[in-house]
Amino acid sequence: MHLSTVNQMKTIVSPSMVMIDDETLHKLQAILLTILDDITSFCEEEGISYVLSGGSALGAVRHQGFIPWDDDIDIDMPRADYDRFITTFPSRFAHKYVVQAPELTPEVGTAIARVRLRDTVMRMHDDCGMKDCGIFIDVFPIENVYNNPLARRLHGFACMATGLLYSCRRFWRDRAFYEDFAAQNDEFKRTVRMKALLGIPTAVLPMEVWSSIVTRVYSFCKDDHSELVGVPAGRGHYWGEMCRRDVFAESRDATFEGRTVKIPKQAEAYLSSYYGDWQRIPTPEEREHHAYLELDLGPYALEATDAKKD
Repeated sequence: MHLSTVNQMKTIVSPSMVMIDDETLHKLQAILLTILDDITSFCEEEGISYVLSGGSALGAVRHQGFIPWDDDIDIDMPRADYDRFITTFPSRFAHKYVVQAPELTPEVGTAIARVRLRDTVMRMHDDCGMKDCGIFIDVFPIENVYNNPLARRLHGFACMATGLLYSCRRFWRDRAFYEDFAAQNDEFKRTVRMKALLGIPTAVLPMEVWSSIVTRVYSFCKDDHSELVGVPAGRGHYWGEMCRRDVFAESRDATFEGRTVKIPKQAEAYLSSYYGDWQRIPTPEEREHHAYLELDLGPYALEATDAKKD
């Protein structure tokens, strides 16, 4: 049984979820661009390094903007820049955004930061029980990877083990929600029950402690000049998110929906390692769905409509 639920979550549609049409998707994309503009302008002002990653980097290279059916934006930052960002951005934009991160809101139970727009709602499967669930952009820390193969292997094992236990701790805490969410999918239900079962012994420690443990383990390598970097908190986990520093952690300019953004310096090499044949357009059946437990564009719905007309 595969215990990683990230990809499963992207494809499962529960009867309780809200499906969106193309018009709503375009409005959501316009709102995401508003968040992106605030983040990137802040990073430029503060000298904070970042790159668009995953499907956002793919969109920038292949479409010069969003992948047409995409509904999120991912940003990666080197650990030192990430730490500075989550410390300084919330104080500047407290009126507009809520920033969730293991260092700031450990009870949330995710190993990444989320910049959430106030007065909106985009509640996902991992937001059960959370009060602040605004439309968001994910910010992932880029971690150093040991040059020494043995140290790298040991660190990778520690990252994978603590990441799994952290996830199981959350599944045990939120087991009632996930049981209901998985009701229509037997394979996913088995995974949920197994992770919740594994999470029982982890419950001796509160989520706050697990958040601290995972952050410390992921960022354990302090060599800022290592040949390799990685994003253990990403979908591919430790081994699937590893890349050469000069390919991924360094940046170049690219166009994204008419604005200039940063993408990996050797984006094509990064996309090839991450997606394989990244130039191939996936079939409709292969594309991830757009479904939410709750979605409310709030006061930004009209602004998004106007932006679309412009």
